[in-house]
Amino acid sequence: MNASWARLDEEALRAPHGSASSPRENRRSSDSFLRKILKSTWVLVNVLVLIAMPLIIWDMYKHDMETHYVAWFVAGVFVLLAVPITFYEVAQHLEHYHMPRLQRYVIRILWMVPIYAVDCWLALRFKEQTIYFDTIRECYEAYVIYNFYNYCTVYLQEFTTTGLESIVSRKPQQQHLGPLRFLLPEMPKMGEPFLRLCRHGIINYVVVRPIISAAEVICDANGVLGDGQILNPLVAFPYLTLVNNASQAWAMYCLILFYRATHEELAPIRPFAKFCTVKAVVFLSFWQGQSIMLLVKWGVIPVPENGNVAKGTKPDAADYDAADVATGMQEFLICVEMFFAAIAHAYAFPTSEYEKRSSHDDDDDDDDSYLGLRGGRERSSSTPRRVSMFENVKDMFDLRDVYLDVINYGERNRENVFEGLKGAAGMFVGGSGGGSGGGGKAHQDGDVELEEKKKKTAAAAAAGEDLGVRVLQGLQSIDGGPKKSGGGGAGHPGTEMNIDTLIPGVSPVVSPTTPVRAPPGGLPPLEREASSKFR
Repeated sequence: MNASWARLDEEALRAPHGSASSPRENRRSSDSFLRKILKSTWVLVNVLVLIAMPLIIWDMYKHDMETHYVAWFVAGVFVLLAVPITFYEVAQHLEHYHMPRLQRYVIRILWMVPIYAVDCWLALRFKEQTIYFDTIRECYEAYVIYNFYNYCTVYLQEFTTTGLESIVSRKPQQQHLGPLRFLLPEMPKMGEPFLRLCRHGIINYVVVRPIISAAEVICDANGVLGDGQILNPLVAFPYLTLVNNASQAWAMYCLILFYRATHEELAPIRPFAKFCTVKAVVFLSFWQGQSIMLLVKWGVIPVPENGNVAKGTKPDAADYDAADVATGMQEFLICVEMFFAAIAHAYAFPTSEYEKRSSHDDDDDDDDSYLGLRGGRERSSSTPRRVSMFENVKDMFDLRDVYLDVINYGERNRENVFEGLKGAAGMFVGGSGGGSGGGGKAHQDGDVELEEKKKKTAAAAAAGEDLGVRVLQGLQSIDGGPKKSGGGGAGHPGTEMNIDTLIPGVSPVVSPTTPVRAPPGGLPPLEREASSKFR
């Protein structure tokens, strides 16, 4: 009996503060119930729309509606289904904004779905302005890759016990994948050099993608873009595509290298699901567009005859040439795929990873128990929890971190770019016989100059060390040395030394003509010997 009462008392002490039916808990239970009803209703609506969609499409074709009208309608329905899913997930993250340093990047990634979906529908509907809408989507694509990399690095830096650089330093030396190990330079040393390679490889796409997009807009305005003409060497499209593909492939490759090296430490945040959703939307959508372009080029996908009617007329199938068909199919498929991408993102980036493990810990500001992310090394790095929704939205759109990373990337690579330009210029300025030799000679002269500086530095350090020994011995003779009358005072000019003789080739602090007199007790043996030698 006593044991039972003791057990009950212990359970009462463990119970949350206040009664079991406190207003806070009632409010949380009510919110949870309403959310379940909202989710269930939305799922039911989606299922009904998906069931009715084939019937609607069949009825539209039955009434002889043009294909592009059907595409506009179907794509718009999927956009209307996908966008609310993302809005709900973003609102949930903003409400449970307990880890801003991580959730900031999660929300930026989640915005990919509505931006892609709305952008592609507008590009599908207004095909004359497609290039401008595609520019926005493609720039955000590079932004998403950058944010996913930052999400992983911030977790390793702030929510692990050792920190990012320490984790990577202990990893075995990485090698390039497959045949690339024979084509690329040796992988940098694990630690800061490896992290710099990954980060700069990803930021390169953040810089290159907007430049390529701006170049496409300029070329299109001047009629030299040739959109879709991948095999035409007289237009800009194949060259811009080549540069963009190389930059994007290198960014994704660096992301894969980073994931392969740190996937064990990233396990608590389920990195594989997150990595697959990001890579599928970014990488597969790109290759999907390239595949459609080739299928149209080879005639597998038919193109309407007699395209390019006068502007201002009502759009019909005759308005679409081969490039328009390829672009339109790509935009339509992305609109449909964003519905499934929204569901995948809700699964890969759930709010539950940042919610508390128990409902009665709201009054405990020091609680650190979050699903998936507990055990953090520096929980205090996050901003206070009790912040208004407006402040959370402001933090979500704060892009200063991107600006600083791009500036840092430019400063670190400025010297490399200038050296490369100097070498390329030397190949042409130096003439046919000594073009490359001029660049090589400049490089050799730089190496010789660097070696000479190293030698001078070492000599100065050795001389400074010798001077320190001499000064120390002189001080010792002042404090406890024998005091002989007339030993080295003003009446003994033979003990004067010139300070520039102590360190030849190094400018003294005082004037070279300033005499340094020996202490009253006379010079120690080592100094007398040195003085006689210098004289």
